[in-house]
Amino acid sequence: MKAKKSAKKGNFAKAKKAAKQDNFLTYIPEKKCKDFEVRDGKVYLIFHHDKPIEKFASWLVKKPRVTDVELDEVGSYIWLSMDGRRTVYDIGQKLKKKFGDKCEPIYDRLIAYLRTMRKCGYICFESNQKNN
Repeated sequence: MKAKKSAKKGNFAKAKKAAKQDNFLTYIPEKKCKDFEVRDGKVYLIFHHDKPIEKFASWLVKKPRVTDVELDEVGSYIWLSMDGRRTVYDIGQKLKKKFGDKCEPIYDRLIAYLRTMRKCGYICFESNQKNN
């Protein structure tokens, strides 16, 4: 019985170690929010609240059924750079060319921004490890 438990722990430790070695710069961010507009050089993500509970909540608190989120200049550039083929590294290189030192430290800020976008449900990541 103890031998089985230690074997399971060993497999878990290996999987955890492999996950830590995964390079975030090779991930490909993909847009989950397909409805957006570009106005005056800024991207606006548009959300339709069509689910029954959302309709009720919007009626209850007198909120519109369609809302939008405005991205700033750098965020808009990142959003428009996500094409389903570019990795996080590639997007960082584009940022460096366009904005220079304004975005330093580029990859720390870019990764934090993309993780926030993922937590909000605006994007997801595809691992590019299988292609390397």
